[in-house]
Parts: sequence; C-alpha cells; structure tokens
Amino acid sequence: MSRFVRPETRTLTLANGDQLIVRARLTAGEQRAHFARLYTLAASGQYVVNPLMTGAGLIVAYLLDWNLRDDAGNAVTIRELAADELLTVIDSLDTESFREIRLAIEAHEAAMQAERDQQKKIPDGVTP
Repeated sequence: MSRFVRPETRTLTLANGDQLIVRARLTAGEQRAHFARLYTLAASGQYVVNPLMTGAGLIVAYLLDWNLRDDAGNAVTIRELAADELLTVIDSLDTESFREIRLAIEAHEAAMQAERDQQKKIPDGVTP
C-alpha cells in the first residue's frame, strides 16, 4: 500500500439528487489545514477546538465541487475557490442543507476510514 494519497474523488448524492464531489482522502497537508481551521489559540496559550468550525472545517477540507443552484437556477460554482471563499459560500447555505452536506461528508469520511482499516487487515501477498 502506497504511503502517498492519490488525488481521487468520490461523488456523494444528497436526498434531492444534488451531488457533491469530494476528496476520497485527505493528504497530510490537507489534514493540517483542516486542523488549523478547527483550533484557535486561547488566552491561556492553549489551542482549543472552535466548535463553530467543526462542521464547516470538515466540509471545506473535503468538498471540491457540487451541482447546487441558486434561486434563479444558476449553478453556484465552487471549484477552485480558496478555503476562505468556499467557507463564505458554505455559510450562505440554509441550515438544513449545511447539515445534510456535513452528514454526507462525515459518512464518507467514516466509510473511507473503514475501507483503509480493512485493507490493513489483509496480509501482504494475499488477494482481497
């Protein structure tokens, strides 16, 4: 098994048929950037989790594109947005859509971890 993350994507389908294109796995750098968005430096000098960023930070870490449309029916383009710009777009979602996207990405993250865990259980030289 390679120690490097291939830039693979997965398509997640939401309840109404909208689709998200997400990273299959995060690289070490993407994971660090995700953690940097989650933690803030407290007055005590300790880093603490910012609970307001847990869902948004996860979405920003994984989300690459989607097919969501605005009220006028125009595509809302997010591909190639910087993390801060993507966060601004995500913050403009209604709370139910934000929650659905967060839950879909959390489920994806858990499925990818389960897949990696299963791969680790297969001895070298054995065909899965």
